[in-house]
Amino acid sequence: MNTLKQYGRLIAGVLIILFIIAICWAVVHYGNTRYAAGVDAGRNAVLADDARQVAQVQEARNALDSLSASAGQQLQHNLGTALPAIQAQTHDTIETIRTVYRDRPAAAVNCSRPDGVQSALDQAVDRANAAAGAPSDVRSDTAPAAAGSSAAPPVGGGHPGE
Repeated sequence: MNTLKQYGRLIAGVLIILFIIAICWAVVHYGNTRYAAGVDAGRNAVLADDARQVAQVQEARNALDSLSASAGQQLQHNLGTALPAIQAQTHDTIETIRTVYRDRPAAAVNCSRPDGVQSALDQAVDRANAAAGAPSDVRSDTAPAAAGSSAAPPVGGGHPGE
């Protein structure tokens, strides 16, 4: 009797273990089938959202491309019509200035410097010459060569009044 009880307990234990394995397999099978369906459904939804967003971005890009092309054509048209007129007006203005100053020189009153400006200009030339390494009393373009200096030429053109 003792061995029968032992076999009974052993068989009951094996049945319980098989029952637990069957339950675990059922849960895993259920999870695999439901999860796989959910993953596919989720993946399809994400792909559909991505496709919609890509289509919207592509539409926006197409709109910007057409707007850019239109703006470029409008700019070329405006330049094509306005530029010749601007060039003609500029040429006329330059010729008028040449004619006015060639035919009659500017009045001396208009070309004179106010008091204090000449001294400020002289001081600026002296500072520039000092920074360039030239003597401060030099104010002509030929002075560095005459003085034997290899420094950069001083500022100032050697014109009267500079």
